[in-house]
Amino acid sequence: MNQPNTQGERIFAFLDTAITAREKAAHGAPSGPWSVRLDDDAIVAPDGITVAEAFALSGQQTSSILDLIALHDATEVLRRCTTERKLIALHGGSMHSCPATDDTGYLDEWTQFGYEDACPVLRLLAKGYGWTEDGR
Repeated sequence: MNQPNTQGERIFAFLDTAITAREKAAHGAPSGPWSVRLDDDAIVAPDGITVAEAFALSGQQTSSILDLIALHDATEVLRRCTTERKLIALHGGSMHSCPATDDTGYLDEWTQFGYEDACPVLRLLAKGYGWTEDGR
């Protein structure tokens, strides 16, 4: 298998791996929307199945973690993955016109003129998944 050579190719591969892992996890989980059941500090799926329970936390921490988990149900994760793949398709090719600027304030020249770097939009998306400039 060929290893990605350019930063742009590495970012595409990184994003694909990260998004695929989240899609796989979401497909294996109960669909959403999930909700919080306060009487036993649980997250439940629409069919009543307990997805997660919070315990050994302070009251405010329990409430916050329950809310956070409920906001990241399988349906939400899959919706975000679909949207992010569409962003990648829009900003992933060379010669696209993008009003985004890079870290120095220049317009996205690389992809407008066919260079091999990644659009600033994709670099920002990758950073959200933990990408670092050293190519993590």
